[in-house]
Amino acid sequence: MTDLDIPNGSPFDAIKRVDECGEYWSARELMPLLGYRKWDKFEDSVERARVSIETMGMDPDAEASRRREAYGRTRQIGANYRLTRHGAYITAMNGDVRKQEIAAAQAYFAAKAREAEVAESGRQVAARKLSNRELAAMVIEEADRADKAVYRAEIAEGKFQAIEAGDGLTLTAFHKKYFSEVTERTFFEHLYSRGYLIDQRGKGSERDDGTFRNGPEHRHPTFKGKPFFYLHGSGVHGKKRRENTRVRPGDPELLLKAALSKDGLRANEHKAGYLFAIEGGVS
Repeated sequence: MTDLDIPNGSPFDAIKRVDECGEYWSARELMPLLGYRKWDKFEDSVERARVSIETMGMDPDAEASRRREAYGRTRQIGANYRLTRHGAYITAMNGDVRKQEIAAAQAYFAAKAREAEVAESGRQVAARKLSNRELAAMVIEEADRADKAVYRAEIAEGKFQAIEAGDGLTLTAFHKKYFSEVTERTFFEHLYSRGYLIDQRGKGSERDDGTFRNGPEHRHPTFKGKPFFYLHGSGVHGKKRRENTRVRPGDPELLLKAALSKDGLRANEHKAGYLFAIEGGVS
């Protein structure tokens, strides 16, 4: 972790900010405390958090709002996020759970949420002393909360391992499952034109016959596409590691279908599961 002048022993307290809307954390400042060195990797976690927040029926722009501002020693202008306590907690829940820093962040923000609840209820019981029975009940409740936190961490670890193992549809399989009533060419043109995938057709190195290869980032997810897609490593071929774009499993898959349908791409009229089964599943 980054060396900081830490009040009350917490690096997260050291970087907490307050404005007219309340306390918040800068994603750029929070990043190293969650064990990330590269912004694009951490940005993926924040974007997944925004998807999770929206799925829970909350406003992602209120909990994890995008902004452009100066950061670092050089004060260069770049992408950042304003994270509320809840937004920072959900970001930690969507981070790489193998990192010790992630576990520490989850514990910190969960504790802060609990402190807020206790402070609220404490105002109602401050005038009286708690009985031994009430104290015992609070200990049991805290133990139950801890068990649930561990369970959520185990679920998060399972999801992370599922992505690493290659779960999630290929783009071709996703097309077959949800949008096979349009041609594959139309499907990909839509992803390029709407800014979900990088289009570098014919922008790479020249072949011997005078034609041009696709660029190195062709079909990689754009900033807009990152909540729905991730780069799946398919092993080392020659001296280079080959990666291909897959749809994130779970909620992002359904959110992507909804987003593309809203864009105007014609989805299958019959049940996607049945169509997917008869057309061969994951390619």
